[in-house]
Amino acid sequence: MLRIVTINLIIFTCLLIGLELIFGTWFSSTHALHQFTKPRNIALERANPLGDVPPVVHYTRDANGFRGLTSDVSEIDLLTVGGSTTDQRYLDDTATFQAQLAKRFAEDGRDIIIANAGIDGQSTFGHIANFSSWFSHVKGLTPRYILFYVGINDALIVSSKPEYDAIEATGKLRRIQLFIREKSAFYQLYLIGKQAMRPAEESHQLSHDNFALPGSALTDRSTLSPDALDTHEVTQALQTLRDNITTLAALTREMNAIPIFVTQRSTAWTRQDGRVVGIQQISPGFLNRYTARFGPINGVDIHAIESRIAAAILDACHTADAVCFDLMQDVTFDLARDFYDEVHTNAEGAKRIASYLHDQLEVLDGF
Repeated sequence: MLRIVTINLIIFTCLLIGLELIFGTWFSSTHALHQFTKPRNIALERANPLGDVPPVVHYTRDANGFRGLTSDVSEIDLLTVGGSTTDQRYLDDTATFQAQLAKRFAEDGRDIIIANAGIDGQSTFGHIANFSSWFSHVKGLTPRYILFYVGINDALIVSSKPEYDAIEATGKLRRIQLFIREKSAFYQLYLIGKQAMRPAEESHQLSHDNFALPGSALTDRSTLSPDALDTHEVTQALQTLRDNITTLAALTREMNAIPIFVTQRSTAWTRQDGRVVGIQQISPGFLNRYTARFGPINGVDIHAIESRIAAAILDACHTADAVCFDLMQDVTFDLARDFYDEVHTNAEGAKRIASYLHDQLEVLDGF
């Protein structure tokens, strides 16, 4: 009996190996990104978690990890880099600000090829790592412009966040694991089956916590002490951000591309009659990263912090002679209509961003 079981196990193992050798990619050239730990080769279809239109959302990334690219990488005009506000994982491929920006230019009679390289959670530390661990491995990648939509994930940080910013595997075991995933036919079959059996997601409930909405109790007074944003810790974090912007501009030019930097904002504040007003106290959520440092604060305080971050970005941007767009100050959002949480825009918000970028880029010399 044991002998029969052993023989069957040997036959079964040989069969599996044979199938792997036939259907796997063990004898093909290893993809340049086989140690890339971020999403690629993805095609997801799911009910719209925002309860918006379209009812079904398609989220795709190609073999190089780019979202929304319909042409060869050598034809990219604009490569967009950022965190989740650039990735826009809950928006359909056709609803991101990149897709809507390309549509605006198409309506002008111009075909502008845009690729989305947003990575959820990435800060400027991760964007810097992208150049050596990602972009340099994409054969033929020669964008004319690289647009960095940054600020939210650089919330007064002084070092990288490995769980978000590291995009290349470290350690032999992890590299071997990713190599096998890259080559194995059975692993690819597993991914297909996993997606097919994926349970329906619960409807995403919109939360307007930390939204400075009309009719809400708002304040125009800061709770931060006058010198709270002038401490050594804050000054160091802002200088680190300036240094990272300078590095990104230099790396972009090494690719013979032109760097563009765009500032960001949250929903904790708005403007009324020329005044900045904000919610009276920040609730638990994304903006906890500020309350953890400063204690209880309000929306006016958030505006002051975000203004410092934006100023640091623009200062380094101008010093590097890059293209600088101050979306934080220039764009008036309808917070209730354009955002689905504290920092992420829905399709309407993405449309507003696309419109702003279109108007800025179309008058940019040489674009």
